[in-house]
Amino acid sequence: MANNMDSLAIREQFDYIPAARERTWGLYVAGVGRRVEPARLNARPGPITSVGSSGKGRVLRDYALVYVTDGQGRFKGHDTNWRRVGAGDVFVLFPGIPHDYFALPGTGWTERWVCLNGELANQWCMHDVLCVDWPVLHVGVHDEIVEGFDRLLEIARSCPPFANQIQAGVTMETLALILKFYQNRTKHSKQTAPVIESALSYLGKHWAREVDFEALAAKLGVGHRHFRRLFQEATGLAPHQYLLNLRLNHAKRLLATLPVAEVAAQVGFSDPLYFSRLFKRKVGVAPTRWH
Repeated sequence: MANNMDSLAIREQFDYIPAARERTWGLYVAGVGRRVEPARLNARPGPITSVGSSGKGRVLRDYALVYVTDGQGRFKGHDTNWRRVGAGDVFVLFPGIPHDYFALPGTGWTERWVCLNGELANQWCMHDVLCVDWPVLHVGVHDEIVEGFDRLLEIARSCPPFANQIQAGVTMETLALILKFYQNRTKHSKQTAPVIESALSYLGKHWAREVDFEALAAKLGVGHRHFRRLFQEATGLAPHQYLLNLRLNHAKRLLATLPVAEVAAQVGFSDPLYFSRLFKRKVGVAPTRWH
């Protein structure tokens, strides 16, 4: 078991060697963790950190679900092709299959993971519930999924009796939520793409301003309630939460060189104290400690 933090990143990790009692349940947890990798200004292109121990990538003995809720990066699985991954993506790692991934320096990222194994996991792979040919699932950022991963960490910290069996149950529920949101997103992606792409483009250009989402919906030719539902289905976030995430991501980059009050003003917050409280609640650390 490891639990450590440093000035460049926040990392919490628990690893297990399952006993016979855990293995008899058909599904056991081999590790859980969370890592917040900060963005770096003026960084050279390339990875901040790469999990692969060599050019061939890393190989695990277990399956793993890795959920990115913030930032952008790259992932490479068995097909050896690098692909973009970022906020709202889950990528699945398979035992014996080389892989590698990293966060981009300009964005950093937040990742949560659970390593799992057992006969039930093998059955999921055999029946393509987890498919090595489709390792990246675009599900969006959802509180329910985040809460599942965070509960796994809470159980690891408190270590109650039958902790691994409880974690196995939480892992099953979390995977079911991932698959549910993946199915929903795939179903609606084609019909919602033009509206959502236009909305995301607008927010990407005007993230520092106050946005009237009702007026934006009217401009895009849809009702406000319908727009909110489409946006939530496509991104996993309500429009105002998505905008808040954009502002906080920009704030993380600016905090490397600017004082908190100036950062707050540049990302659209008139009150630096409110910005500081909000940043700590959403990110987990005060803005003064981000870098």
